[in-house]
Amino acid sequence: MGIPGAVPECFVREGVYRALLLAARRLPEGIGMVVLDGWRPWRVQQYLFDTLHEAIHHHHPSLDEGELMVRTREFVSLPSRDPLAPSPHLTGGAVDVTLCDADGMPLDMGTQFDEAIPASHTDHLETLKAPSAAQRQARNNRRLLYQVMREAGFTNLPSEWWHYDFGDQLWAHYSGSGVARYGPAELDTIENRWRRQFIGG
Repeated sequence: MGIPGAVPECFVREGVYRALLLAARRLPEGIGMVVLDGWRPWRVQQYLFDTLHEAIHHHHPSLDEGELMVRTREFVSLPSRDPLAPSPHLTGGAVDVTLCDADGMPLDMGTQFDEAIPASHTDHLETLKAPSAAQRQARNNRRLLYQVMREAGFTNLPSEWWHYDFGDQLWAHYSGSGVARYGPAELDTIENRWRRQFIGG
């Protein structure tokens, strides 16, 4: 989508990868899992935060900065490299996923991926008094995704049906473990390896 600094691959921690495999294997025959996003460079996180902040401000100019920050942070975490509070996707422990049919076509989840509206909240379709047939199917798809991801050890970010965490600080919070396994991460490059070699040598 032309996001500056974005990488074409989806990288995650090895523990997250193994948990994703476990979740995918629990899906019914004919249903698959699509990984939409994993580890995210800080520059990408900053871009997403800034563009959503600007879009909300454009559509709601009367919001003060505090309200604007709350609305923005509902869907995009603050860009942070702080070891004690890194952006979840920067750790490699956060992953955005959806379900697909046997042909690889995405299933209806009620909203699009990364749609920053209240209907994207994981439980939104559960609150509808008289859901349509399409809404009931989307609700069932969300339930299935939630079930297999939770059984594999992931936690879900309540404001995004697609966002799941394993080992990062959101996982530590929502699982009650209190301690994150993963902090900020960077891709290992030949440049970084050489720097470590000469520093260590």
